[in-house]
Amino acid sequence: MIALDEFLNTLKQQGFSIASGVPCSYFKDLLTAFEVGKEIRYVPATREDEAIGVICGAHFGGKKGMVIMQNSGFAVIGDALTSLAQLYEIPILLLVSWRGLEPDKDFPEHSIMGEVTEDALRAYRVPYWELKEENWQSTLENAINKMNVTMRPVCLLVTKGVLSKK
Repeated sequence: MIALDEFLNTLKQQGFSIASGVPCSYFKDLLTAFEVGKEIRYVPATREDEAIGVICGAHFGGKKGMVIMQNSGFAVIGDALTSLAQLYEIPILLLVSWRGLEPDKDFPEHSIMGEVTEDALRAYRVPYWELKEENWQSTLENAINKMNVTMRPVCLLVTKGVLSKK
């Protein structure tokens, strides 16, 4: 597991001050860290496209933000992603749990989306990286640099146990 205090400190140093999303067990420790640290404000959302709207609004107010969701939730954000975030060049870091792989492949509701997550990201032209424990700093830096240069959303795919205890 990535040390959450280091992860959040890096995000804060990069200017992130707000996050929104729909809870996922892969992010339970991260969400707790938001509440404890209070350095990055977390705004819960009822739907993933709502979270995109929250972060877009925060951007217009001068804030840098991220959206947290399951990969199944990525399937919900198409219109908000293309007609708002990409069209108006709003940089957003998407933290997406990559469900449907081996650790939770036995949950049928995740299996199809697990297989098509990368295809969906490519179809929506969202650059993505898999966040791994061994090189997370450089991966995060690359994603944020791409986001800042393109002024568009980028995605970090997070597998089980990377940002919360297994």
